[in-house]
Amino acid sequence: MTENRHGGDIYAEDLTVEPLDFSASINPLGMPERVRRAAEHALSGCVHYPDPKCRKLRAAIAQREQVADQQIFCGNGAADVLYRLLLAFKPKKILLPAPTFTEYEQAAILAGSEIVRFPLQESDCFAVPERFWDAVMTGIDLVILCNPNNPTGQATPKWLVKKGMERCAAVGARLIVDECFHDFLDEPEEIVMTDDIADNPNLILLRSFTKMYAMPGIRLGYCLSSDILLLESLYDMGAPWSVSVIAQACGIAAAQDTEFTVWTRNYIAEQRAYLQDGLQELGFTVMQGKANFLLCKNEIIPDLVQEMRKRGILLRSCDNFAGLGDRWFRVAVRTEAENFILLRTLQELKDVHHQAENWIY
Repeated sequence: MTENRHGGDIYAEDLTVEPLDFSASINPLGMPERVRRAAEHALSGCVHYPDPKCRKLRAAIAQREQVADQQIFCGNGAADVLYRLLLAFKPKKILLPAPTFTEYEQAAILAGSEIVRFPLQESDCFAVPERFWDAVMTGIDLVILCNPNNPTGQATPKWLVKKGMERCAAVGARLIVDECFHDFLDEPEEIVMTDDIADNPNLILLRSFTKMYAMPGIRLGYCLSSDILLLESLYDMGAPWSVSVIAQACGIAAAQDTEFTVWTRNYIAEQRAYLQDGLQELGFTVMQGKANFLLCKNEIIPDLVQEMRKRGILLRSCDNFAGLGDRWFRVAVRTEAENFILLRTLQELKDVHHQAENWIY
């Protein structure tokens, strides 16, 4: 069996109690009550097959996003939608910044695509530069841009994404912009590309309810595109009934709840600053992330991820991200109390390491 290379694996055999999970970047405020009630009420409908076209769900998303429901495809999480897109495209060459979300490469392997990586620079906090789009040349079929990027937390401004969209159109390439973490940005309207969907059929936006509405176990994602034929083809790129009755009900409730995102956004901004300051005071290098997680470099504590795991705290090792390595880790922004526990445990671990070094010498 392939080893889990993502965060959120609280089921591993070596974990005897439920850990404090900083490895998965999920809303620390939990699932909103409106979504929880929708899940409970949907149980009675589980005696029927779910709507394979997600009609009511797409209508609710369309109203929220101010697009036509024909421009929406829903799947069993954003990863499911991503895999379907690549199976529909079958691109020969995919351009990716590095580091970025590892699932893009896995989907590319399944689609038989070649990966072309553009290395981002630590000195620029791994921000996507304008010259990234110079790498979009004839032969590149698809570009995938995570915005804000996972695991760096860097957001690419809309003007720069538009430049890339125009460059892709000029060479006949498609552009997938993964906006699954956009809800956590302080000013998401400065980043999201929803208004550009209608006039740019080469643009696809990937979204998810998983992160903001704390429902990763329910599995629900979607994409936006004005290429209606493409969206119709996605139904044939995977198993039918991929979005359950419960997932559709929760998605409708989430799509209608916009106040929760504002509340969360304010809380995350406050706690992100607190966590960043605390990590820097401990001696870690912290990237100036803008989402609900922080990318950090560890040069002070050996075997950090493993040692924290022994203490019941999960961090996301970044050793499998191209362009990073085992010195890097990603930490989710969680509640004030949980963030305090994380920082206190890191301080204790640092003190133990310091004492051991003094004893050796």
